[in-house]
Formats: sequence, C-alpha cells, structure tokens
Amino acid sequence: MTLNFASSPIQPFDARVMLDVHSLKALPQRRGGRESLSEQFQERRLCLTRAAIKRAESGKPVPYRTVRHLAAFYGIGVETLIDAEPTDQAPPARRVPDLPDMSDVERLQCRAVIDAVHVGCRGRIIDVQGVAGSGKSNLLSFGARDARARGYTCVVLDGMPTAHTAAGLMLALLGLQADAGTDTVPLADLVRSRCAALGVSPVHVEACVGLIDAASEWPLPATQLLQTAALCALVQHRAANRPLLIAIDDLQCADWQLAMILNVVVPTTLDYPVLWMFATRLEPGPMRRPLGVRMDALARTTLHLTPPPVRTDRADAAGVHRLGRTAGQATD
Repeated sequence: MTLNFASSPIQPFDARVMLDVHSLKALPQRRGGRESLSEQFQERRLCLTRAAIKRAESGKPVPYRTVRHLAAFYGIGVETLIDAEPTDQAPPARRVPDLPDMSDVERLQCRAVIDAVHVGCRGRIIDVQGVAGSGKSNLLSFGARDARARGYTCVVLDGMPTAHTAAGLMLALLGLQADAGTDTVPLADLVRSRCAALGVSPVHVEACVGLIDAASEWPLPATQLLQTAALCALVQHRAANRPLLIAIDDLQCADWQLAMILNVVVPTTLDYPVLWMFATRLEPGPMRRPLGVRMDALARTTLHLTPPPVRTDRADAAGVHRLGRTAGQATD
C-alpha cells in the first residue's frame, strides 16, 4: 500500500533539525579527527559526507537521517545531538511551557521518536513508566500536541477510574464517544458508517460492532480472533494516509481483552507509521503486567520518570501543628 502524506504540513523525507554545535564538534576527536571520518563512514556504509558534517557544525539544519546516522556511528542517543532550543529553520514544533514534573530530556526523546516515525514511515513504541505524580500524563499530552503539529492523527485514551477496554479503543479510533448514539441513530449504526467510510471490510465492521453490541453468535474464540483482526485493520486504515499516534494513559487499567488484543495489534502494525505511547503507573509490590511476552520482546523507547523533589524549605501540616502547639505551651 502506498502511503500518502500530502495532507501533512511536513514532508516526511525533508524533516530537518538543528544540532548542538558544541557537542558535535567534540565528537570527531574520539575517532582520529575529521580527516578520517569520511573513510570510517564508508566502512560503516553510512550516508555521511564531510560536507554534511561541515553544514551541521556551521549551525545549519540537517536532515533527520543525518542525525540518526551520526548517532549510530558514535553509539549515542539521537537526543544527545539535537539542539533543545527551537529555531525558525527547525520543524514547526509547538513550544510548550516548562513543566515542573517533566524535563527537556524526556521531551527531546519523545520528539525524536515522533520525527523518526514520520521520516521512516515505520512504527515505534514509547513506554513511559513512573509512580503517581511523576508526569506521565503530561508527557503523553506533550507527545500528542507535538505529533498533531506534525500532521499526525492522534488517538488518546486518558486515565479513567474504570478500566480501558477494547471497545473504548475502537470508538476512539473512529472518533466516537460511548454516548454518541441516539434513539434514531444507534451507536452501532455510527460505528458501521465510520468503518465503511474508512474502507474497512464488512466482516471487520461487524466485529467492531460486536465490541459494543449484543453477544455474537460466533463461538468465543472465533469472536476474539475477529475482533482482534478488526482492530488491527482499523489501525492500519487510519495510518494508511497519514501517521497515527495512539496514546494510552494508565495502561495498568487495561482489561484482559484489551491487553490480549494489544499483544497482537501492536506488533502487526509496526510496518505502518504508527506511534504507540503507553504510560504505566508503578506501584509498591509486584508489578501487574497487562501486556504479555510478545509486547515485552519488542524494541521500544522506555522513559522512567521520577516525581519532582519534595521541597524541604516548607513545613508540612503536621509540622505546623506541632509548632503551633509548642508556641501555645510556651505562652502559658
């Protein structure tokens, strides 16, 4: 299937970024200086020339593929080379206010993966982990805003008190709410019309409807296979014409059905420009793994977030109460 990015504001093979000039100029010294770089690049079969290095060192924007090849050559992360400060020549990313619970490092890593999916037209996974209050939801929101600014279609399942379900993911992919149906137009009919508009096959359409409608006449194993295949087809149709970001906050709230489906859908959609972002809250005790072996074996960008440091220059409520009692006793 030919991927068409004509509707996207950024051409996928012309994404350019600014590099950290000071860090870049220090790198050739590790391998014998600039004179031997060209020969070493040829030995590693990397598309890097002395002209490209000179352009980057002069502070001019370079294609993202140049950054990836440089990072691979030196064995470092892409985010180490990218300049954190936005410029008019860099890709048009929306600058967000500084957040106290999320550092520039995580934002740069997230942005690098977003650009990589856009340029390479292949799927990636970002796995965000951390305790409550560490900024996981903020990072997912930043990723959705940044991806949307680059022409992505964004589907976000926010953290909720109830469990995330396969029906919720299906409705989000179709841009529908669970209460969208009316007496005259039931939700099932809305699902059918949205799926038909995307070109989903009739058998997959009915499998999607089966996630929200009455119990299927098919045996349970067959129903589960059809619903898994339907969600896989739905993701592929949404990513056929423009890159797709699917962000699921509080992944530990996924029910067994969604976890089972994700274990199949995620690996089978990585040949498409789909960026999966997961946020998992870590809690004391044994960690519940909603995803199985197939997901754990996939390459991913894992971000471990820590909560902001507790301020020691401010007394807590108990301390203020104790101080008040001590002052009262001193005046008696």
